[in-house]
Amino acid sequence: MEEQSKINAYYLGKTYPLYTKVDSSIKKITIEWDGKAFICISPQEGEIDINNAIKSFYTKSSKKLIENRLKLYQPYFKVKYKSFSIETHQDKWGSCSSKKHLTFHWKLAMFPLNAIDYVVVHELCHLMHMNHDRSFWRLVGKVYPKYKEVMDILGTGKIR
Repeated sequence: MEEQSKINAYYLGKTYPLYTKVDSSIKKITIEWDGKAFICISPQEGEIDINNAIKSFYTKSSKKLIENRLKLYQPYFKVKYKSFSIETHQDKWGSCSSKKHLTFHWKLAMFPLNAIDYVVVHELCHLMHMNHDRSFWRLVGKVYPKYKEVMDILGTGKIR
């Protein structure tokens, strides 16, 4: 039996209710997404800590989303990234290493797709320009012209 939603969770820029359900056959708390709401399935009744479960959901979701967005935008670039991962950064949404490894913050799944696209394009541009000079921003604007509109959604223009 599902309980009434007491909290909401963000997904792709919108808020959705989060319901809880008990299933004693499982070992740990999990989060499922049915397209309209989140369902938190817990092995026991009572007060639960969903933080790890929600982080795990967002991490898996971000990985799938970003993998698809990288496939979409990679053809715009002559240089290819080698790998990518989903991580917890203290102060940035993404990064690009000199070894062409891209990292993205797991919380990106909470934001609208256009914000995710901007971060993906931003990091792909670093494959060609490892700084934020004029040519870097020209390339960002060429591949993703509406990037300035999206920067406010993320709360920062400084993504490394």
